[in-house]
Amino acid sequence: MAQRRPRERPAAEAPPAARRPWWLVGVGLLAALLIALATLPASLAASRLGRYGLAATGLTGSLWQGHALGVAWRGVPVGDLRWSLRPWPLLTGRAAGRLDLARPDGSLSTGFSASFKGEVRLHDLQADLDIGALAALPVGMPRGWRGRLAGRVDEFVMRDGRPTALRGEFDMKGLVAPPPRSTSIGSYRVVMPDPGTPPADGELTAHVNDTEGPFSFDGSFTLAPDRSFVLEGTLAPRGATPPALARSLELLGPVDASGRRPVSVSGTL
Repeated sequence: MAQRRPRERPAAEAPPAARRPWWLVGVGLLAALLIALATLPASLAASRLGRYGLAATGLTGSLWQGHALGVAWRGVPVGDLRWSLRPWPLLTGRAAGRLDLARPDGSLSTGFSASFKGEVRLHDLQADLDIGALAALPVGMPRGWRGRLAGRVDEFVMRDGRPTALRGEFDMKGLVAPPPRSTSIGSYRVVMPDPGTPPADGELTAHVNDTEGPFSFDGSFTLAPDRSFVLEGTLAPRGATPPALARSLELLGPVDASGRRPVSVSGTL
């Protein structure tokens, strides 16, 4: 009688291969990349500053948060600059952060945003600067004036090198005219835009009035897209008027019923 063959047992299945956590490797590489980017030294930017007319005697920190000593623009000393740059706006094609400028004679602090298409925005700008220092910069301001400028700018927008929006107010204190006159003309407040003069398309406006000094002045300032400007208003002496100044005022024209004379100054920045 034939014997039954024993039932064959199925071969034992091989243990499943262990899955390697490749995603952890990716996370590690990404973390290493972010750390490398976050610690890029500020000195890497030194070679690019010359393209914009900038120079600095020393750079410390990183590209994202650093300090530049002895900054000069087109050969004119500007001061010491601190900056912080937020990385995430770069994903949308913009650079954004904050700048803080320190000088022996004043300071400036502002938030900024710049697009790769040429638009620059400043916001929450606070400044207290010597007017003579501003006039020394190659930005078209008249030279030789003395005094201080202090105030804030809530919004400033520049597109393709042309200012298109300006909102804020500041004081020009203790203005002294350039030599040879070197005459004190008082202090003035500037409010932008001029609340009483709706600007035309592309124009920037400001209301200007005196706060103290030898003249009472009330007027408006208009900057056109081609950088031409007009300052016009009415002026009257305050208190005793020196003879030489009285003769100069007569050249402005006859006084109106309130004893004020028209003033109009134009030019290009």
